[in-house]
Amino acid sequence: MKPIVTLAVLANARTARIVENHGPGKGFTASAGHALQAPPAVENADRAGSHPISGAHGAAGFEATDPKEAAEAAFARLIAEELERRHTAGAFDRLILTAAPHMLGQLRAALPEALKSMVIGEADKDLTHAALDEIASRLKGIIAA
Repeated sequence: MKPIVTLAVLANARTARIVENHGPGKGFTASAGHALQAPPAVENADRAGSHPISGAHGAAGFEATDPKEAAEAAFARLIAEELERRHTAGAFDRLILTAAPHMLGQLRAALPEALKSMVIGEADKDLTHAALDEIASRLKGIIAA
């Protein structure tokens, strides 16, 4: 019988690790190609800034963008693309998301519906530096690893 494979994404705004579990009592192991790095954030873009023009009539102005938030959203999309690639290959059955609260929201927003339905739990904590043997105990409320 094929074991149920659960992937856990351990992310923050700059790095992500993907670890996997192959059933109760098996713990977590590093997944192939398990580390992802965010591309560098663009601090000063060439395009115009965006602030409403005070005292102007009408709705003149430009949209404000925060480079840090844009970089986090782009990284979340990169993680979601990697998960979607693995899902298409049949590499896992279930998914756990762990990240600091803001990045967790970015991950939720980036996941396609097919992957959202596979999420069995979430933890709003940064476990990117946790040792493999520590991850199971940190996620014990979500999975019996």
